[in-house]
This record gives sequence, C-alpha cells and structure tokens, in this order.
Amino acid sequence: MIKKFINKDNLGQRFMQLVILLAHLVLLQWILYTLYEGGVLPFKALLLHFLGISVYGAVLIRTCAWIYKRQYLKEMGKSADTKLDH
Repeated sequence: MIKKFINKDNLGQRFMQLVILLAHLVLLQWILYTLYEGGVLPFKALLLHFLGISVYGAVLIRTCAWIYKRQYLKEMGKSADTKLDH
C-alpha cells in the first residue's frame, strides 16, 4: 500500500506534505504550551505568544495555499498538454 502512496513521480509532493504536517504539529504544540502555561505567564508574554501563534498560523495557511495552487496549476498544464497531443 505504501508503494502506491509514495513513488518516484510524487516523492517531492509527499516530502512537502511531510514538512507541512510537521509545521502544523509545531503550531499545535505551541498552542498547547501557551494554553497550559497561560495561568502563570505574565499578560504581556501571553499576549505575545498569541500574537506569534496567529502570525505563524496565517503564514502557514498562505504558504500551504500557495504550494497547492502551484501544484494544481502544474497539473492543469500537464492535463492541457496531454489533451493537445491527442
């Protein structure tokens, strides 16, 4: 089953998905840390943590959207090329 999921043609895409997954897990860990320590952190530090989380999340969303849009356009270009060949 894993051989069908990962092959030479999509190795780069699967690696990028792994990087995105790890980035999301880092964000989740940061959120959990901030919520867990929220009661003992000074208000300014807590506010900066939430500001950082929101910026990190926004950048992560925009980056993922850009990556998948680029991949979609690349696949559409390949699809258009194969239709022209037939």
